[in-house]
Amino acid sequence: MKKTKRLLVLSMMAGLFALASCENSSENITPKTDASPAAVNEAGGGGSSYDDLTSLPPDTGGQHLAKTKGTTVAKFGYYIYLPAGYNNNTKTYPLLVFLHGKGERGNGTTELGRVLNTGIPQLIKNNQWKNKPRYPMIVVSPQYDQADGKGNDNNWGEGDVTKLKAFIEHVATTYRVNKLRIYLTGLSHGGNGVYDYLIMQNDATSHVAAAAPVAAWGPNKWYNTSRNTPIWVFCGGADGSIVKKYGNLWTSLNYTLNYNLQLPAPLYKAKFTVYPSVGHNSWSRTYDLTGMTSGTDPLYNPYNTALYDWFFQYKRATY
Repeated sequence: MKKTKRLLVLSMMAGLFALASCENSSENITPKTDASPAAVNEAGGGGSSYDDLTSLPPDTGGQHLAKTKGTTVAKFGYYIYLPAGYNNNTKTYPLLVFLHGKGERGNGTTELGRVLNTGIPQLIKNNQWKNKPRYPMIVVSPQYDQADGKGNDNNWGEGDVTKLKAFIEHVATTYRVNKLRIYLTGLSHGGNGVYDYLIMQNDATSHVAAAAPVAAWGPNKWYNTSRNTPIWVFCGGADGSIVKKYGNLWTSLNYTLNYNLQLPAPLYKAKFTVYPSVGHNSWSRTYDLTGMTSGTDPLYNPYNTALYDWFFQYKRATY
């Protein structure tokens, strides 16, 4: 009886997901032609090109610099990766903002090294980054100090997205950032912070061209705040339960469904990718790209485009 009920629930959820997200690849999306600062799909045939990316020098291995709290005007201490060639030209680069997990929080000074323990900063530390993105990117990884917040400590930034926005603006004006190509991602605790940014910061002024929360707790409100922002959600199939309606799996699926079913409809349908039988750590295979070959749940969107290449498909019309 329980097995039958589970299959029925899964079938119903799959049907709803198919209805809400009828496209499996963002290459098939044609963007609306309005005057809003929405993300423009490079592959949508609207006259956009990758010229601002193809002209960048190849990244053969860059610098990963620690900027401790107090040594800059930024609210946070952070690591920043500058691709090879950055110091030898005047070009602007895409910016990828990475939000760490709960275990990587720290004071921004003596504990800043914790940021390197997981996700994209770990790939950079282990010299596994330079061949991941098709084009060079600046990568910035701020460290959140719990002592600075008074909100929900399960979320990066504790629900105060103004600090993250100010930090993005600091990086965008301090370094040579292509301000139309700012991307946001985070894992677990940091993925919750990505969700917070999407639902609390209007996408007209968020500066973000596309976002990817990974292994995070999906919100259940304010879907329209980021209606013009492309979103790709990743989660492990054992990171919660769809049948019992709890955990990151259920809440992220619920968020994606409601986001895609909202009216007026979002500019781009959110994507949802699930790794069967994988628990909380769905970020390693997402960021190192092995998830593209390890197998994903066929009920949802396949991992058939590298996350970084998916980001590159989008840039904003205005900063």
